[in-house]
Amino acid sequence: MKVDLPQGESPRLSRVADPQRLNALRQTGLLEAAPVAVFQRATRLASKLIGAPVSLVSLVDENRQVFAGQTGLSAPGEMPMIETPLSHSFCRYVVEHDRALIVPDARKDPELRDNGAVADLGVISYLGVPLRTIEGHVVGSFCVIGHDPRDWTEEEHELVTDIAAGVEAEIRLRRQHIISRHEQEVFRAILDQMPVSVALAEVGTGRLVDVNASARELLGAQEPNSPFAPKVGVYASDGRRYETANLPLTRAAVSGEVIKAEEIRVERSGAEPRDLLVSSRRIDSDPPLAVSTALDVTELHAARREAADSDKRLAHFHEVTRDGILELDGEDRVRFANSVLRKRVRETVSESTEDGLIGSVLWESAPHLRGSAFEAALQRARETGDPQSTDQIGRDERVLEARIYPDGETMIVYLRDVTDERLMTQARDTLTRELNHRVKNAFAMMSGLIGMTARHAESPEAMAAGLRSRITALARAHELINPTATIEREFRGAADLGALVEVVLSPFVDASDSRLAIGGPEIVLNHSGTTNLALVLHELATNAVKYGALSHPQGRLAVSWSRAPEDQLELRWEESGHPGGLAQPARSGFGSRLIDLTVNGQLRGSYGTEWAPDGFRACITVPMDLIRG
Repeated sequence: MKVDLPQGESPRLSRVADPQRLNALRQTGLLEAAPVAVFQRATRLASKLIGAPVSLVSLVDENRQVFAGQTGLSAPGEMPMIETPLSHSFCRYVVEHDRALIVPDARKDPELRDNGAVADLGVISYLGVPLRTIEGHVVGSFCVIGHDPRDWTEEEHELVTDIAAGVEAEIRLRRQHIISRHEQEVFRAILDQMPVSVALAEVGTGRLVDVNASARELLGAQEPNSPFAPKVGVYASDGRRYETANLPLTRAAVSGEVIKAEEIRVERSGAEPRDLLVSSRRIDSDPPLAVSTALDVTELHAARREAADSDKRLAHFHEVTRDGILELDGEDRVRFANSVLRKRVRETVSESTEDGLIGSVLWESAPHLRGSAFEAALQRARETGDPQSTDQIGRDERVLEARIYPDGETMIVYLRDVTDERLMTQARDTLTRELNHRVKNAFAMMSGLIGMTARHAESPEAMAAGLRSRITALARAHELINPTATIEREFRGAADLGALVEVVLSPFVDASDSRLAIGGPEIVLNHSGTTNLALVLHELATNAVKYGALSHPQGRLAVSWSRAPEDQLELRWEESGHPGGLAQPARSGFGSRLIDLTVNGQLRGSYGTEWAPDGFRACITVPMDLIRG
């Protein structure tokens, strides 16, 4: 029973209000509990042995004292008193002074005579000893009380102290039990919050002792004190199904095996499979236990697979692109070079340079790039942080477009062989001038054809027929020459070199004419060879008709070809029999420049001429790999 008693002003007692003491007191769990039977027996025993009407187990907090056990404080038939305010407490002085309090007559004690317990509860004589926790905090007092004055003996003091020791031990045990239970609850809360699955099993038997929330969710509900048997399918990384005896936790518990990061897969009905890294071992505990932890790495594996797939796609792109790709660090060391670039280094520099390319300083592997347009563009990219591009001529005279992309200190370089594109651009630039040139030549050619036809025709009808055939042949030659002016068009097919020579010359001289000699091995030309050689032959024939051997009946023309060393074609144009004598022009006309541009630029060959009094000779040499059909 809680008795409302008059409350005086409680003194400010520092030890009573000490936070650590109060915390230790609350940890006993006795402040709000009903009187405890063991404490009740202790108070009855003390009261009977000493002959005191009242005995208390008093716990003192900052505002009240609570009786965990008491005898004689309530009248028979009344509800037992369970607490009083500190204004009615002698026990608080035991707590404050941390020593026994012996009072023969409270009415004569200056500190106690005004205490509410004297007037309201009839407390006259008092003998109380401290009740301490294991840390030494005084949580209350075990006391005996008399309603009359009494001189307490040393023997009574010792008896109260002995009984108090038993009470103190019980309080400590209860407090330790509560602390232990609280620590277990905290540990359980922490364990259940962990994303790692944890399971404990008994050493020797493998009997499951405990699992945390993650393990229960992952493996299915597990009953404590039962054999470890997950309610899911558990598989090794090779697809082999685990039996219970082979599970990592069982092996650690039964045989003492230490398992580190073993990969397993858990398959649950209606859920996605999960990949786990499991570690298991025995731990030093009482009783002996084995612990197993399982880290869910499903997302990590998926991310790694995605990253690997991305790397494969990127690596595949790096290998299938026709660009050479180079990655340089802040010190111009080569971090990466794809197969296209490595092949180019092998073919244009050396195989040993290719082998040592990765990790080398670029300028040591490619000293010829020092002072180049590429080095200047790279420096601009580092200084500005902006992408740069430039053309760089390689050691094999190929034109490489370098595009440089900064990424912090890293430089990503794409090198593309644009030789053909540049030549195509050059050819398109020539188109307008070529068309103008051909329009002028067309008038001169038609005039020459009319004159040649008129000289050999016996009648107007014969002249018309001859002129018509020459114009038709010229149109056929134009069909061969036309793709050169429009490189983007689809080629109509391969052509034989001999047939090409006949078609190009047919507007000017018939193949059966005794003035013409054509000869050489069979050579099939590709698109580039057909169109470019048609243009060259057409220019040579035009000049022959206008100024050379074909401008006079006595003139002779021999066109021959053969395979030259190093897999090249040698084409010879030989004019003779010019009656008036020939001299080399003071300057080259557009036709000569066009021939030179076509042979040297488009076909990467050579073109040489020789002028004799009776004729003109030209020799053209081009690589077969560029014209072979």
